[in-house]
Amino acid sequence: MFKCEQCPSVFTAKRNLVRHGKTHAGIRFPCTVCDKLFNDKSHLKRHMKNIHGIVNVPAHLRPIPAAPITTQPAPAQQAQIAPQIFVPDAPAGGSNMLTEDEICMKAMDEFEDTG
Repeated sequence: MFKCEQCPSVFTAKRNLVRHGKTHAGIRFPCTVCDKLFNDKSHLKRHMKNIHGIVNVPAHLRPIPAAPITTQPAPAQQAQIAPQIFVPDAPAGGSNMLTEDEICMKAMDEFEDTG
């Protein structure tokens, strides 16, 4: 058992005690999209995925650094939005392309019209 020296909390794994210790140190992880703060990095990741739809954004693409902070930042004047990539549902090559069947049917119609 691993006991916290600053409160009565007890943990079965050392990693959980270390993570818990960050709450006493005042370390917070800020959301890069809104002004929410989290005391655990996994909670920030879950928030980014469930609330903002952002998953595994590399650090160099984030609007502001996701480094832990020890004080609450002043609210931003304007919200920053993480970059997103939108992929259209249209098939590659454009929607005005004819299929083989459509080409054959058109050729047959033209042949019948000339005869």
